[in-house]
Amino acid sequence: MNLRTILFSQYPALFLLAVLFLIAHLRVRKTSAVKSVLWVILFGAALAASVVCCFLGIQAELWTLKTLITLGFWSWFGVGLVLLFLVLHVVHGMEKRSSRRRLDKAMKQAEKQKEEEVSRARAEGAAAERERAEAEAAERERAEAEATERAAQEAAAQSTPQVEESPAWDAAPQAQNDPAAEAAESEV
Repeated sequence: MNLRTILFSQYPALFLLAVLFLIAHLRVRKTSAVKSVLWVILFGAALAASVVCCFLGIQAELWTLKTLITLGFWSWFGVGLVLLFLVLHVVHGMEKRSSRRRLDKAMKQAEKQKEEEVSRARAEGAAAERERAEAEAAERERAEAEATERAAQEAAAQSTPQVEESPAWDAAPQAQNDPAAEAAESEV
């Protein structure tokens, strides 16, 4: 077999490739217009190449329309090659999805852990704020108690000198200094 026969024998592989391109187009048509158009162009090119190879093989008298369905070695080789690439593509896609899922799971776990840390920090901050408020309230109460005590001491201090300046206490010393009181006492 020469290279021309091998090339013309690839019409089933090109047809299978065209079908795969059509499936790819149908998968991405709603998500990406650019990719969809590219897959349609590849589908058309593969289908045209399949038809051209098929009819060129008939023209070169390598097969007839009746024997077109019976595939030779090189046709099966091309189909196997396309299927091999399809399997590799599917495995790569599955691996990519798996790694994406693992990454998403790790990101969710990290986000959950971060939320727990934030809630823990908020709880600690609230507890610290509560303690600070309680300490401030206790300080205010102590300051008020001290102010009340100081006011009581000042009131007591003000009332103590008033008792010393009362007339009963002052009468005795004034009587000693008063000459009229001394004369009245001496007469008695």
